Amino acid sequence: MSACDTFNTDVVVCDEIFYFEHDEVDVPLGFDAPAGSVLDGVVTVTLSACDIDILESGEFIVNALFIVGKELALTTPDGTVFPLEFVERLLYTGTFRKCSAEVLGIWNLSPEQLRCYVVRTSGRDVITLDTDNNTFSEELTIELKVQIIGEIQEFLPLCSPRHSVDIAITTV
Repeated sequence: MSACDTFNTDVVVCDEIFYFEHDEVDVPLGFDAPAGSVLDGVVTVTLSACDIDILESGEFIVNALFIVGKELALTTPDGTVFPLEFVERLLYTGTFRKCSAEVLGIWNLSPEQLRCYVVRTSGRDVITLDTDNNTFSEELTIELKVQIIGEIQEFLPLCSPRHSVDIAITTV
């Protein structure tokens, strides 16, 4: 007789790369920026939540909530620095194009067994300063590589039948 046990393991049901665009035009600086000023800094994008849903049509969708923090500094030609800080929440929904809920039958998975696994988050941000109007514009692109992960149960033989023996009990 061989001993067996079950264990849970993850399978990748689907994966996709999403690109989310967030453009802002003519954001007021709140002060006069002289010609020749420079606007630079750091934009930090943090993925706060990632959820997977299935539409009635059988399409998988990802709901991603990002927190975007901007720590910018406007430097005038004479070296004066004006710090600018912004924080915003951005909620995006993306549809998976490469798979649908039909694949759940392969592993006998239910929607409740699915979760969002983030492989990577990256992005690009282009900020343009307009000193004539004391505004700036921004083109933020967030790249999100996501996998839909499902947990399945597998059987694992702990010992091979070739390495076991049944021993008869002798009573005296």
